[in-house]
Amino acid sequence: MRKRIWSVVTVISFCLSILFWMTSSSLAVCPKGTKLYQVSSGTLKLNKAWLTAMRDFGKMIDIPVAMYMIEHPNGLVIFDTGVNPEVAQPNDPHNYWGGVADAFFPTVTREEIIDKQVEKIGHKAEHVKYVIYSHFHLDHVGGIELFPNATHIAQKQELKTAWWPEPWQRPAFVQKDFDDARNFNYNQLEGDWDLFGDGCITIMSTPGHTQGHESVIVRLPKTGTVVLTGDAAYLPENLQGALPGIVWNPEKAMDSIEKFKWIRDRENGQVWFSHDPEQYNAHKHPPEFYE
Repeated sequence: MRKRIWSVVTVISFCLSILFWMTSSSLAVCPKGTKLYQVSSGTLKLNKAWLTAMRDFGKMIDIPVAMYMIEHPNGLVIFDTGVNPEVAQPNDPHNYWGGVADAFFPTVTREEIIDKQVEKIGHKAEHVKYVIYSHFHLDHVGGIELFPNATHIAQKQELKTAWWPEPWQRPAFVQKDFDDARNFNYNQLEGDWDLFGDGCITIMSTPGHTQGHESVIVRLPKTGTVVLTGDAAYLPENLQGALPGIVWNPEKAMDSIEKFKWIRDRENGQVWFSHDPEQYNAHKHPPEFYE
C-alpha cells in the first residue's frame, strides 16, 4: 500500500510540473541585447561508461566542463563555475582533489577558470549579479568563492546534500570548494523559478543526478529556446534511453530528462549538454555568442 501511494504521488508531482510549463508563457523571449556565451573550464578524461551507465565500457574520452555566461539587461548571470582555480596550479590537481583526480584526469589552465572567462567578455567578477548552480559537484561549483558579492541560486536540497553529503556521495563534493562560501547570499529554491520574471531565464528543478539538481532554460530572440542541462543529461545517448551514470536516483533522473525533452519539443528548442565534446566543439565560443 505504501509503495502504491508513493507511485501515485510521483505521478501527480510529474504532472503538476508539466502543467507549470504548459501554463507558463512559451512565447516569452529574452529582451533585446541578451547574449549567451558558452565556455569550458578545461577538460576531463574519463571512462565513457560513467556517463552512459556502462555502455561503451573502457572507452576513454575527453569531455568539456561547460559553463555559461548570460548578459541580460538586468544583470550578468553565470550558470555553473567549473573547477576550482587550485586545480589549474602546477603539481595539481592531486594536491587539491586527491584520489579523485585519478578518476577524472583534469586538464585546465588558469585562463580557463570562470573569473578569467568573465574578463574575456568585458566584465569583472564583481559585475556578476547571479550565479546559478546545476549542482555542487567538484566540476560545477569550483569557482563559487570567486563571486562573494553575487546572489547564489541553488535548490535548498542541493545545499543540504553538499554541506552534509551521504558517505557514498562525498568524493564528488569537495568541501574546500565552498567552505568559505557558507555565508554568501543564497536564494534557496524549492522548485522552478523565473529569474527576472520575463520568461528569459528559467530555472527548472531536475533531480536525479543529485538530490537538488537544476537545469536552466534560456529563451533567446534569434536562437530560440535552449535547455542547459547541467548533469541531468551528459550526452545525446541519455535522451535516447541510456541512463546517465553517477546518479543519486535513476527513476528521478529519467523523469527529469523527459521533462526537458517535452519543453524542447513543445518550443522547438535545443538541448545543450555540459559534457558532450562533439556538441561543444560545434558551438560558438567567445568572442562569439548566441542571441
